[in-house]
Amino acid sequence: MTFRQFACNNVLRNKRTYAAFFLSSVFSVMIFFVYAMFIFHPGIADEEIHGSVATGMMVAEYIIFLFAFFFLFYCVGAFLKKREKEFGILFMHGMTARQRNLLIFMENMLIGVFSIICGIGLGLVLGKLFFQFAGFLLDVQALAFYFPWQAIVLTFVAFLILFGAISLFTVLLLRSRSLLDLLQGSQRPKREPKASVFLSLLAAGLLLIAYTLALTADGISVVVLLLPVTVLTIAGTYLLFTQMSVFLIGFMKRNRSLYWKRTNLITLSDLDYRMKDNARMFFLVCIVSTIAFCAIGTLAALAGSIQETVIKTNPFAFEYQTKTGNPYEQEHLSLIENGLQQAGFSFEKHQVMMRVLPQKVNDEKVGVVKLTDYNRFALAANTRELKLNENEAFLVVRWFGDAVENKVLDVGQSQLIVKTDTKINPLLSGLDFDRLAVIPDAVYDRLSGLDEETRFGYVVPKWKDTQEISLKLQEEIDHSTDQYYFSARAPVYHTMKQMANMVLFIGLFVGVLFFVAAASFLYFRLYTDLENDKRQYGAIAKIGLSDQELTRIVTTQIALLFFVPIVVAIIHSMVAFVSLQSLLKIMLVASVVKPTAIVLISFVVVQAIYFWIIRNRYLFHLKRSMSR
Repeated sequence: MTFRQFACNNVLRNKRTYAAFFLSSVFSVMIFFVYAMFIFHPGIADEEIHGSVATGMMVAEYIIFLFAFFFLFYCVGAFLKKREKEFGILFMHGMTARQRNLLIFMENMLIGVFSIICGIGLGLVLGKLFFQFAGFLLDVQALAFYFPWQAIVLTFVAFLILFGAISLFTVLLLRSRSLLDLLQGSQRPKREPKASVFLSLLAAGLLLIAYTLALTADGISVVVLLLPVTVLTIAGTYLLFTQMSVFLIGFMKRNRSLYWKRTNLITLSDLDYRMKDNARMFFLVCIVSTIAFCAIGTLAALAGSIQETVIKTNPFAFEYQTKTGNPYEQEHLSLIENGLQQAGFSFEKHQVMMRVLPQKVNDEKVGVVKLTDYNRFALAANTRELKLNENEAFLVVRWFGDAVENKVLDVGQSQLIVKTDTKINPLLSGLDFDRLAVIPDAVYDRLSGLDEETRFGYVVPKWKDTQEISLKLQEEIDHSTDQYYFSARAPVYHTMKQMANMVLFIGLFVGVLFFVAAASFLYFRLYTDLENDKRQYGAIAKIGLSDQELTRIVTTQIALLFFVPIVVAIIHSMVAFVSLQSLLKIMLVASVVKPTAIVLISFVVVQAIYFWIIRNRYLFHLKRSMSR
């Protein structure tokens, strides 16, 4: 047997342990390759989405590559730790440290090359499907399939360098151990896990502070508190798994009525060792899952609220605003109405007149509109109507954080008490004024000799289909003057939808990649403990452990392994979504509850199916070894 054959046989012999690592690598390569196919596609440069898609895909490539490096580096290091006994036996038979390093390098590169080939092959097979899915999300014609030789070269070279770097770093960081330590491997006697009461309380305190800051943050303060809350959450989560979990298990073991009940003695005795051994893995799974949940949930909320956001910012399908004396007013209105009629669109026309006050208020020019006119316009736009007393004026805020300092507004000979409401979105804007005030009809009618502006709003039931006529009107109605202004909702909607769906398309697969990596951590950790569990439960079975009791113990332990980090990640994500809700209101995203619920439930269902499959396979291997 040659040295290369020996390395190949080592990989094949450990195929069950390497399976999740290999599949995660293949998935990482495939996603990287598919995004590279988009970047180098010859037809994407002719599309209007070229700049944003190319930039987004390139950012995703960097994220995938960086994440893959740390994920694979962690996995390879963990695999080597579990193979200490094997290396000890090889050293007894004359292997040198140099040969061991060469063996590890060859094994890693062998898995890496096959992962790259399989990932690229899978990407080629599914490429057309990805193009169609992207075309659907981006609302453009699906890109044609092509042979992506540039993407193949980039992916192969990038991941070959990545696997080579990981293999090199791994052998450089290997610590020398005595032959006895290597031969003992994972069977070395373990000290009873100990937890610090102080660090356990610190974990609870850090998470409590982080949750309090996140839940009480409002608006733009969410961005300010993002970094400190993230740091506190990461530190608290690490201590939660390394200290607090062991402390809680020790507390349960001291409760004799619980500890001595049925199989709890075996479950809890082994659980604190598992929690201590798997603490870092739990921490990584929890953080990676939280990132995946938050990223996909937020992007889904943004993509799902595009229509609502656009309608709030563009109350009418078409809007035309003009100053008095504009010579092109009738020509432009005829273009809009004739264009809609010729295209077969039914519409309703609404108009409202505004006047500009001569004096400035806080260096701002103020426009006023009659209450009944405003409410009629608001009713047509399906927005909230206003109620005013005879001595009141309503000043509209223009954006989030905009404040109204004045308590009184002078309008002609009247002094009006100022009211405002940050929950009401601006319905009207001005060509020649900065802020709008809604005033009582009687006060408005007494004003005379002021500059006037008129806004026309067109309600079109099938406004989503007006993209073509909207673009045509935007070309025909010149915007190079301050006498008038024209806007259409459809182009804004299609642009925002395309951008949001593009980000969702990119984030979705990156988030799924994170989740697959988290599942791989769990699979790897479980199957590296299989041999020890076979010996342990085989010994206990000889003194009377039944199949039913074995099933209960293993199911409990695997369920904790699978669901404890996921449950903590869900709690983190829910707190994050509550905090993000106030920030997303600035972007006029009404609620993240529905998309968040869909994302979290989907991940839990997938995790439950994955748990059920792995649990059945694990029990099968245990029971088969015990029946021999």
